[in-house]
Amino acid sequence: MRPRSLFHDAVSRSSLRRTGGGVHLALWPAVLALFYACGGGPDLDTRTFELQYLEPGEAVEMVTPYVYADRAEAPGVVRAFSGGLTVRETSDNLDRIGRVLAEYDRPKPGVRLIFQLIEADGAGEPDPRIRDVESGLRELFRFEGYRLVAETNMAAMEGTGSSQQLHDGMREFFIAANVHQIRGSAEKASVALSVELVLQGIGRAIQTSMAVPVGRTVVLGSTKPIDQPTLILTLRPELVTLADSPSS
Repeated sequence: MRPRSLFHDAVSRSSLRRTGGGVHLALWPAVLALFYACGGGPDLDTRTFELQYLEPGEAVEMVTPYVYADRAEAPGVVRAFSGGLTVRETSDNLDRIGRVLAEYDRPKPGVRLIFQLIEADGAGEPDPRIRDVESGLRELFRFEGYRLVAETNMAAMEGTGSSQQLHDGMREFFIAANVHQIRGSAEKASVALSVELVLQGIGRAIQTSMAVPVGRTVVLGSTKPIDQPTLILTLRPELVTLADSPSS
């Protein structure tokens, strides 16, 4: 007599009903459970995903919820390497992982930070280089005249920083900025960052952290060095796409 399989025994023990010549398995879910318990786990495939912008460690964190490493008979596996991931999972889960990576493996958002260092020097002719911000300065301060001392543009990605050294012929200045987060998009975006202004021979003059709306000029702070005019630091951030990390 041929030995019966566990699958056959399970079917024999289940309640079978014949209706119009058809056989219905009343305990079919139990049969499937027994089948998988006997070593019939899901079929797994292996797929390699190339990464362009995401770090492999970041990508592993994103796809881990779709990799069932604790599956008893057929555990999922994810391995990171320089520039990509190799994942062993079911086809459905590999497809899900592909969609997640396609959504997030994109250039990181970046900003161009436009700084102006302005001197409040008393009465004088209007400086055409700061025409766009002078009216706002007059609402905040009560100086009679303003002139541009130095101006610079810096680019940074979210989570990175940048710095620049400036001079006006006689004095040197150092500006450092760290972009913590870029929130929103397009005209509704804002940039959360910290900024520091250092004056040569004097030290840190302005240090602040704030969220600045994209496309708007804001005053980050002012300082009054001894025996020198007041200095005002302004910033206008603009969104850009940066494929690679900018150097500081």
